[in-house]
Amino acid sequence: MATKRIRAAALLAVLLLCSLCVSGCGDRAELPDKAFVMGVGIDDAGDGEVLVTFQVYKPSQSVAAKGKPGKPYINIRTKGKSVMEAVRDITIHLGRKAQFSHMRVILISERLARRIPITLLLDMFYRDNEPRLTSTVMITKGRATDYFDKVPFIENTISQQYYLSEKSEQYYSGKTVGTTLLTLALQLRSESAIGAVPYLALSGKDTGTEPGVSGLMLVQNGIVTTKYSGQQTEGLLRLLGHDNNGIVEIPCRAGKPREDEENGDEGSNMTDAGGDQNTAAKRLNESAELLRFSSTRTLELSGGEVKAHFRVHAAVATLELSCTKLDTEAQETAFADKISAELKRQLQQSMKQLQQKKADLLGIGNDIYKHHPRLWKKWKPDWPDKFAAMDADFEVDTVILTHGTTAGRSLLATHPE
Repeated sequence: MATKRIRAAALLAVLLLCSLCVSGCGDRAELPDKAFVMGVGIDDAGDGEVLVTFQVYKPSQSVAAKGKPGKPYINIRTKGKSVMEAVRDITIHLGRKAQFSHMRVILISERLARRIPITLLLDMFYRDNEPRLTSTVMITKGRATDYFDKVPFIENTISQQYYLSEKSEQYYSGKTVGTTLLTLALQLRSESAIGAVPYLALSGKDTGTEPGVSGLMLVQNGIVTTKYSGQQTEGLLRLLGHDNNGIVEIPCRAGKPREDEENGDEGSNMTDAGGDQNTAAKRLNESAELLRFSSTRTLELSGGEVKAHFRVHAAVATLELSCTKLDTEAQETAFADKISAELKRQLQQSMKQLQQKKADLLGIGNDIYKHHPRLWKKWKPDWPDKFAAMDADFEVDTVILTHGTTAGRSLLATHPE
């Protein structure tokens, strides 16, 4: 009996000693001591200072007058000679220490990012242990702080709306690129050292002047340089092989460059496949949805020159037909060829734009470094010039998988045969 008591006492003593080794809240921080930051904006404040905006989430909404709930967030603005100094000054206004573990977006004004390397502006977020590397980075047209004053449509905070807009825009429309702290660091630390950041701007007057994520900006040598529109970004994503749900628009006037249409040039004598010139001018572009999109790239290195060959396969569904009939197999094949021609035009135009800027966003230099490290050591100093002079050819194959719920012409078509 005494032996059992001794064993029980020894076991209890061991359990007590083990409990002392269990980790706990070492800093003894409580929720009321933290200010959970959802979004951060960085602007140029002049005199060598930065203006930092913090969108802080309010755990409980206060009930305002007339029974309407208050905003679930507040915006705090501070200035400092460094980003970290501005971060610590949040306690002056809020009485709480900033907590970045729930941060969704970091907005940087285009004006500031063109003057100061983006790597310096974001350095604190990489070194601190709280920010998640999955936080989205964006460049804003105008002051970043103004975008936090916008009222969200559905989400509780506008920071969450920007975060989700970038994700869905890239996946469903292909008009922007998804860039997080992690992906940006990988891009800028690679051999090619070219990055891309989504662009946030106010929409046009006809669409409500609300902020929207569309297009991107290139990052070269840490500095934001060239802006690409949403339409141009579609071609870039397809060149990278990242577009799986985008839309391809096919002009009715076969063979007419889209640039002429955008400039209002109506002097061409080209006619569409199903009618005369005047009829085609009154019709919208046709469209097809990319159901699957794959791209493979092979490189040829010879005589100090590079040649890239792109093999593209697209599976599409026809969504809109305004000047094409698909009653026969030959007509369907011809329409698939038109889609391939449009995709090829976009790919060639995107490649030309990158080469004009000497920006190897495709990571071709990374591939050369991976497979031919000795050759890359020789080429790296003048790689931007070699990339600009590189030959590239494209082979595009398109398969139409479905015409939707109706085949051939539209069910409501009234134009004559």
